Amino acid sequence: RVFGMIPGLERAEFARYGVMHRNTFINSPLVMAPTMQLKAEPCLLFAGQMTGVEGYVESAGNGLVAGINAARLAAGEDPVVFPPETAHGALCHYITTADPEHFQPMNVNFGLLPPLAERVRDKKLKKQRQAERALASLEAFKEVLGMPAE
Repeated sequence: RVFGMIPGLERAEFARYGVMHRNTFINSPLVMAPTMQLKAEPCLLFAGQMTGVEGYVESAGNGLVAGINAARLAAGEDPVVFPPETAHGALCHYITTADPEHFQPMNVNFGLLPPLAERVRDKKLKKQRQAERALASLEAFKEVLGMPAE
């Protein structure tokens, strides 16, 4: 009844009501490399929600990984895998190594990061240490990308 109040929909017939959106995604653990390349066709790269990442920030980050690797391939360089201690690397690792039988899209979260060397019980301190480790790993990764370290 409410939809029929919208101009142009007065005589519309609704067969069934749907949901806001549906995420369609590929089974990345079967077909994707952590560089965002298609295993069967490495010159094709995928990014965003179609790869099984959830969220705008995650999709943009995933696009950054694919974009960097597309540029490296175009320049005749080898693609790179982001360090698993970083958010980008952990998410790429998840979507390319999860159980293909039960693969579901994922947002980035601290649970995707590899465990710390030492056990930290305080959750806030643990997340701080994971973030510090990620930043240090990313700083070292800049050299692989040919960027100057700070």
